[in-house]
Amino acid sequence: MQKKNRLTSPEIANLWTHYIRETLSVCANKYMLHTIQDPEIHSLFQTALHYSLKHTDALKALFKKEKFPIPKGFTEEDVNLEAPPLFTDVLCLKSLYMMSTHGHNEMSLSFTTSLRPDIVDFYYQCNFDAMEIYKKAKDLLVSKQLYQQPPTYITPNKVEMIEHYNYVTDVFGKQRPINTIESGHAYFNLNKTFIAKAMILGFSQVSKNQNVRALLEKSLQVKTNTLMCFHPY
Repeated sequence: MQKKNRLTSPEIANLWTHYIRETLSVCANKYMLHTIQDPEIHSLFQTALHYSLKHTDALKALFKKEKFPIPKGFTEEDVNLEAPPLFTDVLCLKSLYMMSTHGHNEMSLSFTTSLRPDIVDFYYQCNFDAMEIYKKAKDLLVSKQLYQQPPTYITPNKVEMIEHYNYVTDVFGKQRPINTIESGHAYFNLNKTFIAKAMILGFSQVSKNQNVRALLEKSLQVKTNTLMCFHPY
């Protein structure tokens, strides 16, 4: 039984990280709203900002209710809303799609690891909000012919069983066709890596803090190495 209805360790961790992530989204979305010209993309970012602000207010209320110190998240001091456009409208849309994918995964995990009814209800609603942004972002990418379809496979004629465990472990052994699970993971990871690399490159070019720039450049090299693993030439 939960002692005196106190927050559990997963609930504290979820709420804390959610607050940091959500305040970052507020800063990013506000800046992008200042630069986006496409009316459909602009409208979607307004919706995303609305949900981020709503979640941030709810999180603050929960922290105050628990007499828990409000984390030091991202604020207006961390973003220059008057800065010139750094990314194209298309890259902004793709970044929102990518972040909504991760956001929905985090919301689902927070929902399943929470126990207290008010926390469960909060993440229940957060999941709906995240799914709405994700669906709208994907639909917009598809309608603008910006969404590249994942690989398709020929329908197999029969069921085949994997008889040896080295099918998985013998990475450098006998070559075999990549299966659909591996293909799907490779596709989505590559897609996210391309988007992340473009975002990191943009931020690294304008960062004034040497430590931040060094970290971004290191991250950029990691992304480049990741892409080289898939396409070394």
